[in-house]
Amino acid sequence: MRKAKIVRDTQGRFYGIHWTCPGCDVNTRGSGAHILPVNWLPPGETEESPHVAGKPHWGFNGDMEKPSFTPSVLSTWDEWQGDDVPAKKHVCHSFVGCNGAAPGQIIFLGDSTHELANKTVDLPDL
Repeated sequence: MRKAKIVRDTQGRFYGIHWTCPGCDVNTRGSGAHILPVNWLPPGETEESPHVAGKPHWGFNGDMEKPSFTPSVLSTWDEWQGDDVPAKKHVCHSFVGCNGAAPGQIIFLGDSTHELANKTVDLPDL
């Protein structure tokens, strides 16, 4: 089953790779969806969307069933707690298919603030 898919801009140009993070999904962030610009193009394509120009790009193995991204993926966000209340800080830091995780797996690092910190799990199917 597919664990990653190609994302295109409104003009049909390659934008990046979408995958779902189960660590981000368990938080209030919502879907856990990630879209990463990558140093890879679909076969037969020669250019990517200008919308990702100048943005960091991850390495990608080209496998939609068992994806790997390098280097690590770090997501941070603040959750609003109300007026005059400090925001709750969230961190999700992981290796996807690298640094000990098999392709198609995700290792959550210890600085993650959710219950999957220090665990290895399979990426969910899309």
